[in-house]
Amino acid sequence: QNIDVELLRFAANLLIGFLLSYTLSVIYVKYSNSLSNKRLFSNNFYLITLTTILIITVVKSSLALSLGLVGALSIVRFRAAIKEPEEIAYLFLCIAIGLGLGANYTAVTVTAFFIIIALTIPFNIYNKKSINQEEMFCTISWNKKFILEDLLEVLKKHSNYLFLRDFDISDEFSQIGVIINFKNPDEINSLTKELNLIYSGINIKFLNKLALN
Repeated sequence: QNIDVELLRFAANLLIGFLLSYTLSVIYVKYSNSLSNKRLFSNNFYLITLTTILIITVVKSSLALSLGLVGALSIVRFRAAIKEPEEIAYLFLCIAIGLGLGANYTAVTVTAFFIIIALTIPFNIYNKKSINQEEMFCTISWNKKFILEDLLEVLKKHSNYLFLRDFDISDEFSQIGVIINFKNPDEINSLTKELNLIYSGINIKFLNKLALN
């Protein structure tokens, strides 16, 4: 059975959804620890939130549309890989906002949003302060084949921790990208010297993580 949609309430939900998604995008850009382009990624928050509100508002009025949505969603695929778990968390929050407002649970949605944000901001600030400023993004390339395990062992000697982001290894060319937290600034030079001794002709590039934000 079809149910008439209250246009004024629907418009109000869209406006609230836009304001919440805008607030979320500002918080994401300022406080997120993500390495990707934050501003470009946060531009998706408005569209996801408002589209979810529209879908839920329309679908909840008809059982036939609800069943059709299941089939429609089965053909939807992400065309760009989500590289970091934090990105998925923010996308889920956008969808949750859309679901709540689309179902007309406005007060609950707004209250939950501000509670989540109030808990998230201090946590992200604390994490940023705990990250050593010597954390770098490092790209290492060579015109021969790396033994990945051996290379990672060398990197670990000079770092507190490291995170392997990507690698491309073949018989004729090898390249890896890592996020590495150095024990101290001198370790950058020590690592560079050791790698040049082991792998003649290696190409090493460092980029401060903060420059990617």
